Amino acid sequence: MRHILIGSLLILLSLLAKAQEIPAVYSNISIDEKGLFLQLEDRKIYAVHRKDLFQFEDLYSNIEGINLGLDLDFKFPELNGILYYGFINYEDGRYPQPVYFRESSQIVNGKAQIPIRGNLSGKYDMVNWEKSGKGILGYRIVASNGMIFYDGRVAFSFKDNLFTAEPTVVEGPFVNQLTHKGAVISFKTSKAIAPSILCNGKVFQNKQESVSHEIRLNKLEADQVYSYKLTVGDFEYEFELKTAPEPGSRKPFTFAYGSDSRSGQGGGERDIYGTNAYIMKRIAALAKLEDAKFVQFTGDVIDGYDTSRERMNLQYANWKHAVEPWWHYMPFYAGFGNHEAYNFIFHDPQTQQNYMIDHFPFATDSGESLFQDNFSLPQNGPHSEDNSKYDPNPDKDDFPSYKESVYWYSYDNVAMVVLNSDYWYAPQGLNVSSGNLHAYIMDNQLKWLERTLKQLEKDKNIDHVFVSMHTPCFPNGGHVKDDMWYHGNNKWRAVVNGKPYKQGIIERRDELMDIVINKSKKTVAFLTGDEHNYNLLTITEDMERYPQGYLYKKLELSRTFYQINNGAAGAPYYAQEKTPWSENVRNFSTQNALVLIDVDGNKISVRVKNPDTLELIDEYILRK
Repeated sequence: MRHILIGSLLILLSLLAKAQEIPAVYSNISIDEKGLFLQLEDRKIYAVHRKDLFQFEDLYSNIEGINLGLDLDFKFPELNGILYYGFINYEDGRYPQPVYFRESSQIVNGKAQIPIRGNLSGKYDMVNWEKSGKGILGYRIVASNGMIFYDGRVAFSFKDNLFTAEPTVVEGPFVNQLTHKGAVISFKTSKAIAPSILCNGKVFQNKQESVSHEIRLNKLEADQVYSYKLTVGDFEYEFELKTAPEPGSRKPFTFAYGSDSRSGQGGGERDIYGTNAYIMKRIAALAKLEDAKFVQFTGDVIDGYDTSRERMNLQYANWKHAVEPWWHYMPFYAGFGNHEAYNFIFHDPQTQQNYMIDHFPFATDSGESLFQDNFSLPQNGPHSEDNSKYDPNPDKDDFPSYKESVYWYSYDNVAMVVLNSDYWYAPQGLNVSSGNLHAYIMDNQLKWLERTLKQLEKDKNIDHVFVSMHTPCFPNGGHVKDDMWYHGNNKWRAVVNGKPYKQGIIERRDELMDIVINKSKKTVAFLTGDEHNYNLLTITEDMERYPQGYLYKKLELSRTFYQINNGAAGAPYYAQEKTPWSENVRNFSTQNALVLIDVDGNKISVRVKNPDTLELIDEYILRK
């Protein structure tokens, strides 16, 4: 019997190891019959169970038609609260949103009903469903504690005295990867279908059925407005986009920049489960009002720091829904921040300390792969940190992918290079488990940046290059304790399979600045966030940027450079702190802010506005 038990245990361990292979880049992480654990000197600390109470897709995919309207089953028995609902009239205005009816329904044990026939007919039939036999409803789930949980949509038909829930566009359509020749339209549907898009007299489609869609529109003319009509079953959604001008046209244009929209204080739409939807709506509306051609938004779009893929997907959806009415027309380019962290958490009950690492398997279930699943971004960045000198297993992919979290794109004579300064992020305990440090740019990404900037230096169509990353080189309020400073302590660095990087955080900051400032002339500024405030830092050779007694080589700067920090998109504010470079900081503000960058040939000017009040916070010229 003992041999049988041992044999069964070995089989179980083999199956567990095969199902959840430990990446070679980690140290002291193992798995046994109880699960994943971190091995400390004298004991095992097991990973916290993620405790999924719901599946994200159940919030929109289990809707049944009945004689009176629609039955919604969220398959979430613990959910009680209120369901608000109302029609979305896609023919009434450019930015369609639900207009909620005066009455609501109760959510009881995860179930609710929308009485279309009784409440939304006659004088309340604003979408003419009684004649056309179809319509689209928006609904809002508000939990019993008052939190707005999710905003959903459902398309329905009415025939033979029966309502039917039809395949619905639950996210999008979104304009992405805009060029002078076309764009990628992404969207998600409630059921697997094969939709199509009509644009410029041509039908574009993916023939394979799916719930997640990316359709590339191509062979369009530069600097032209095109309508595009998405068809999903019997429903059509029509919007428009404007292609970019020919590269190097040097026509005047504006783009917008922001960061850090995770949920804020104050209740209501300032916290729609994981994101400050109120401020993001204001930001998107202001960007469109200012005719911004694109919005770069670099990191901390959501609360994150979660062990559950389902909760993370819900938070991403809530962020996308907040800006969706404007994203139909212009692209939003997202970047990766520390709050995009999707973790395994090991809790030590003796010390109450947590150890946190990036979730794996990296290819399908990491913070990076989850980010990829939720956005449609350029795929021209580095592969990963595999085959770097710290790679413990050169013959196998052991690191997460950089796909869609490190990339670059251009518009007219401007290039935007987006970095991931929270790649393979281990929020706590990396000296035990290994992982990357907050704000640390690892080797392969740094080499890719240098190659990319050299390429852009030679591109005659590009005059200006911005480098965007979540973390400032020089923090000023809220993250002086870390970012690329760590209170002036250079000891902090990435650790791979127990082996620390040679360069500390301040040395790595200097290597980054050497590439961006000294080795490139077209670069204009760092666009950063992480700190929940706005400010402009003028970086000069004379600016004090090292701690007292710094023993490592100091970088000489060849020219003046700028760091525009705008982490003021709705996350709770941080006040200014004293730093060695404080006198170089201009107009530090804790107002919510959107940075508007006006480009006119060789000239670059900046306006900063509060998207809530429309107050002008700051204004200056970067290049004459």
